[in-house]
Amino acid sequence: MMKPYLALPYRNQGLSMVELLVALAISSILLLGISTIFLDSRKTDRLGVSLSRIQETGRFAVNFLAKDIRMAGYQGCVDPTALEINIIAQNAPTTNLFESSLRGFEVDDATWANGEEFDNTDIETDALIGSDVISIQGASVADTQLTGNMLPNNANIQITTNPMGFEKNDIVIIADCESADMFRITNNPSGGNITLTHAGGTNTQSKLSSVYTTDASIMSFESITYYVANTGRTNARGDAINALYRQTDLLDDSVATNARFLREELVEGVDSMQILYGERLTNGNIHYVPADEIVGPDMTTVEGIRLGLLISSVERVQEADDNLSYELPGETIAPLGTAGATVTHAIDQRIRRDFSATINLRNRL
Repeated sequence: MMKPYLALPYRNQGLSMVELLVALAISSILLLGISTIFLDSRKTDRLGVSLSRIQETGRFAVNFLAKDIRMAGYQGCVDPTALEINIIAQNAPTTNLFESSLRGFEVDDATWANGEEFDNTDIETDALIGSDVISIQGASVADTQLTGNMLPNNANIQITTNPMGFEKNDIVIIADCESADMFRITNNPSGGNITLTHAGGTNTQSKLSSVYTTDASIMSFESITYYVANTGRTNARGDAINALYRQTDLLDDSVATNARFLREELVEGVDSMQILYGERLTNGNIHYVPADEIVGPDMTTVEGIRLGLLISSVERVQEADDNLSYELPGETIAPLGTAGATVTHAIDQRIRRDFSATINLRNRL
């Protein structure tokens, strides 16, 4: 008899060495491709985010500066070119608001503030050499009104609310369309019907120049200074980070209770601020010059400003070094080490962009 044929079980065979090497090669190529795509996407993303932040920083900084600069010398509905404000405040931060409402400074060296009110202050030492400083004075846009007629002209001022947070020794401006006075508050305003007194002692006299009625506005006096300084911070590669700063309430500190200095960092990444001042000449033309070339002792002839900012990314996000020069109003920001350059920027892989704007001074036109 013939025996039935028994099928042997199928023998599983593994990969050969050649097949394994081929598989590893293909896997390596795929992983390399995926890694390259990921890294390129990450670089592109970082580059895009940095560019977006630079655009946002430049737009914010220019808008912030323009808002304050165009309101320099504001005194309510009073025309500052036609009427000089009456100042009775002792130790007032100005003797003529129209003359001091706009001032500019070239930070050429560490002694740029000698003889100015910034001498021996933080601004003098912090302001970045090669950049510019601009100072603006005027009344706040926010105001409040009287609750009734103020008779006589040495009477206390009554207001219903205190939105500006007036305190004792604060300098305020009261104005209608015919008169304007600057005085120090001599009491602590509080209660439901808030009173602002302007007695002698901290004022040269108790009388204002006019009897004001309910159409008058009471505004805070503002003194604002913009400058560029080092933040003291560095990025991941140790590069210094600069920023645009705003200092407010720079008042005479002989009245100790009113020596309030508010120093704010607005936006980081601002490396330089350059400003030209549009001066009206006697022939009617306007020419733009740096602050130290203005004709005359003050800036009362200035009617416009050309503002330029150099903004950089915080981190290094591009592969090549930045060897470009940037044209700002009145100044070229060249790479470090450029022959003859007075203002320079570091040579690194950070992105830089320049922003410019022309601003008309509303209270000078």
